[in-house]
Amino acid sequence: MPLQTDPQPRRQPKQLRSRMMVETTVEAARQVFAEHGFEAATTNQIADRAGISIGSLYQYFPNKDSLILAVHKKHHEEVLAVVKGAMDRSQHLPLKDAIRHIIAANLEMHMKTPRLHTEFDAWIPARSKLVDQDGFQNEMAQIVLNFLSKRPDLQKGDQLKPAVIVIMNMVRSVLHATVGSVSDAESREQMLDHLCAGIYGSLNTVVQPLGQDVSAPAPASDGFG
Repeated sequence: MPLQTDPQPRRQPKQLRSRMMVETTVEAARQVFAEHGFEAATTNQIADRAGISIGSLYQYFPNKDSLILAVHKKHHEEVLAVVKGAMDRSQHLPLKDAIRHIIAANLEMHMKTPRLHTEFDAWIPARSKLVDQDGFQNEMAQIVLNFLSKRPDLQKGDQLKPAVIVIMNMVRSVLHATVGSVSDAESREQMLDHLCAGIYGSLNTVVQPLGQDVSAPAPASDGFG
């Protein structure tokens, strides 16, 4: 579908009432896109779901592209919050259990609206300049790196960075494939088993040897130049 003209929001809400209306509209758009798909959804449906007039919707969102852009931004915020929360809850767990807890929380969030992620995959490539993918990936990479750097069972230093890149690409690919094609709970658990094993395996090279001083600086790696 061709990009609609000027998909950026027309104005930013300043008053509390306006901010709440925009949040309600974005949530309504998320629900409608998840139920009907981007192409079939209409702004009238979204306005009805939000309980506002179509004129009020158009004050802030000029078209459907602007709405799914807002939904996708909100999705990124939710992913970061879910991952951070899972990391906080699992920081004292053994490494394998921590990995499982974090990835399971991420997968559970994605499975709440599986069709929506399919719509993202179809919509984003043609509008990649409008989506801050690099900003999201950089923030996620820093969150993962900070979590791993605090683990007493892993070495510190630049050698963690290549592992973070591998883990992030592995998680993104497998989670999206699972959401898009795996419908039954047993198969999802099996996919989760394989993914967690892969993540743990990618960290084998930076597991802290028993008896080594974990506070000692690790040698620098050439992995990032």
